[in-house]
Amino acid sequence: MKKYIIALSLILGIWVNNSNAQGVYDDWTYGRQAVKERQVIRWPYLREADVMYAWRVERIIDTREKMNVCLAWPKNPLYAVLETGIMKDKNLTVYWTDSLNRPMTSEDITKRVNYETTIQVQVDPNDPYNLVDSTVQVVFDWALIKRYKIMEDWIFDKKESRFVCRIISIAPMFQPYAGGAVVPEQPMCYIRYHDNSLQDTSTFRQTCVNQEVYNRFNDAARITYDDFFEMRMFTSYIIKESNPFDEKLKGFDEFKDDPVALLLESDNIKRKLFEFEHDLWEF
Repeated sequence: MKKYIIALSLILGIWVNNSNAQGVYDDWTYGRQAVKERQVIRWPYLREADVMYAWRVERIIDTREKMNVCLAWPKNPLYAVLETGIMKDKNLTVYWTDSLNRPMTSEDITKRVNYETTIQVQVDPNDPYNLVDSTVQVVFDWALIKRYKIMEDWIFDKKESRFVCRIISIAPMFQPYAGGAVVPEQPMCYIRYHDNSLQDTSTFRQTCVNQEVYNRFNDAARITYDDFFEMRMFTSYIIKESNPFDEKLKGFDEFKDDPVALLLESDNIKRKLFEFEHDLWEF
C-alpha cells in the first residue's frame, strides 16, 4: 500500500511541477521557460588599440517592412515592451538625446507625447446647435509607433580579425502634435542599448532579453528581442553617417528634394561597409 501511495505522490508532484512550469505560456501543452531564463551575453572585450577602423551610422527600422513585421507581433509588440518598461515598470532608463547623458522621467515622456485639443460639446441633448468649446487631454497611443532609429558603430577589431557592429542606442519615432498641426517625425526618447559590465540593468538588452518575438520559421524555437537585434534579423535604411557637419543625409543639398537619390545614397553606404570587410580578405 505504501508503494502505491509513494508512486501516486510522485505522479502528482510531477504534474504540479509541470503545471507551475507553464508560467505565462498557459496556452501550450508543455512548459515554456527558455525565454524567461535567458541572460544577456557580454560582448567580447575590445581594446582601443585593437580598433583599426570605426564608422558610425544611424538607421531606421520600419515595422511595416516584410522583414520587420514580427516587431509588431500582436502578442508582444516592441512598442508595448518599451511602454511597459518606460511608463509602468520604469525599469528602462531613457534619455533626451543620443549622447545618453540627460535622463528623462516617465512624466517627461507624458508631457512630450500627450497634448491638449479643443472640441465642441453638445450641452443640450435636445438642441444639436447648442455647442460649447471644451479642452480635452489626448493620450498618446503607443501603437502608432511604426519606426525605430538605431545608432551603431561598425568596428574592425584587428586582434580578432572581425568586422563587427555594436548598437549604441535605440529610439522609438513619433509625430508630435503642436499648435493644431502634426510636426515632422522625431525620436520620442533614446534608450541605451547595452552596458558591457552588465551592472546597468536599465538597458535595452537587459529588459528585452526575456521578451519574446515571433519566429517565422519555428514556433518551438522562440527568440527574444535581444536575439533579433544581436543577430541583425531586421532590414533598415541608413539616414546618417559620420560627416564633418554632423548632418543627416537629407540635410545635404543634393538630397533635399530628391528622395530617390537619398535612398540610393543609403544603399551606397551599405555597399561601402560591405566592400570594406570584403576587401580585407582580398589577396
